[in-house]
Amino acid sequence: MSKVALITGGNGITGSAILEYLVKNTTAEEWSKIIVTSRSPFKTTVHDERITFIALDLSNDPATLVEKMTPICAEVTHAYFSSYVHKDDFTELNKANEALFSNFLDALITVSPGLQNCTLQTGGKHYNVHIRPVPSPARENDPRSACPIGNFYFPQEDYLLARQKGQAWTWNVIRPEAIIGHTLKPNGMNSALTYALYFLVCKYLGTEAPMPTNQRYWGGYDDLSDTRLVADITIWASTSPNAANEAFNVTNGDFFCWRYMWPRLAGYFGAHASSEQVFKLPTPEEGALQQEFRLAEWAADKKVVWDRICDESGCPEAKGTWESGTWAFQDWVFQRTWSATLSVNKARKLGWMGHVDSYEGLTDAFERFVELGLIPPLKAVGPQT
Repeated sequence: MSKVALITGGNGITGSAILEYLVKNTTAEEWSKIIVTSRSPFKTTVHDERITFIALDLSNDPATLVEKMTPICAEVTHAYFSSYVHKDDFTELNKANEALFSNFLDALITVSPGLQNCTLQTGGKHYNVHIRPVPSPARENDPRSACPIGNFYFPQEDYLLARQKGQAWTWNVIRPEAIIGHTLKPNGMNSALTYALYFLVCKYLGTEAPMPTNQRYWGGYDDLSDTRLVADITIWASTSPNAANEAFNVTNGDFFCWRYMWPRLAGYFGAHASSEQVFKLPTPEEGALQQEFRLAEWAADKKVVWDRICDESGCPEAKGTWESGTWAFQDWVFQRTWSATLSVNKARKLGWMGHVDSYEGLTDAFERFVELGLIPPLKAVGPQT
């Protein structure tokens, strides 16, 4: 029997990737319908007769969601949850995102009697890599550790397992790290786009493009999760009997050192950064937070420069992209003094063999930004005259 997908967060960086994966890699005989939902108006880079959009605000109570979902979602067999709502206060953030998932799952179970699988996307923050040094690489069976600011991934996952107990449908949890991809809608954690903006401005100004971090993060080892792999493992896990009722980390499958990756990325754009970057601040202790300079401060007066770049390169429609730069988010990441990687051995042992070279994953994203008109063609951006 053909399957019916329901993807939440359809405008997001992974929700849109799952949609794109199903459109490009499956037939109508395999997946007869692809239902996409988001709170904001739907924007997509792919088109397919199987796509149906339904506007849902998952902060609504389950009864309200049931009423809206029933006419469209009754035949759903596979649900993919990748929604997120941001709140500056951590208590509010955790509470809001817990409710977001529980509301959705309660409504889904009521509306879709033929449900076969529900997959929840969380991430590397499950291991608290965002707040302190942790064993690296982190593995799925590592015991949970308490988080002083709370971690809504835990109650989301617990609720999924509790609601599935005794049911015919299966569950999966997917945990990516440092997601790299593209989306038409602004995304609060789209690092690749921020790198592109930074390097292009440095190229245009003819200035060095140092990495705004510290000696420990600069010299440590990191990994990334390409959205194409996130989508691939999500569909694999949710449709493979031997992967049922399991959580899986997902990364590109390689490790790299920013000391060598950063200059390589700068060179791709025609900017300059050195692997022998000199740091003025002393080497911090592991676990501390430190940056040579803050990207948010650097970017504060660069909007006029970006506008000039777009005009001179014949790409004025890209001016609005500047507002999608995740400057504060990158500061939050680059201030760390520890490395945090995820093991993908569990998925490998069960047969998933996805892999993307991290440099190629980043440059592929850069190329897509050009194709989508988010940044000018790289050759069109030269030093200012």
